[in-house]
Amino acid sequence: MKNDAIHRYAALVGVLAGVAAIALALYIHSAQPKLGPSWHIVGILVTSPRLLAAMGVVMVIGGILTLWSPAGGGLLVLFPAVVGLVYCYNHEWTRIPLLKIWAAPMLLAWLAGILAGYALAKDVPGYDEPPDYGDVLTED
Repeated sequence: MKNDAIHRYAALVGVLAGVAAIALALYIHSAQPKLGPSWHIVGILVTSPRLLAAMGVVMVIGGILTLWSPAGGGLLVLFPAVVGLVYCYNHEWTRIPLLKIWAAPMLLAWLAGILAGYALAKDVPGYDEPPDYGDVLTED
């Protein structure tokens, strides 16, 4: 597979993860806005739909950035998935409902990160010959 194709696939899956997160945030906000307890960070009320929508926006930006920089874009797509996992596992009484909602964006984000890693591996040039160690490996 060509390098440009892997960049495009990583970007597409990253943007898809962000769009899925934003769509699910809108769905949660309309269906059950009080899903899980809220975090209070510096006077800001962070609810599950707000966090999911914000992470979706970051994932979309990271997916677009993956076209030019697979390392930066891949990390920007994966970081919200890690924050989402921390959010889900810190709320033990609503862990399973939260994981049901966050599952699709998280899995797509991890897939985008894997594809970004493959794109980065294709960008790094390989060596044609093994290194020459001289007489170090020969016995006298």
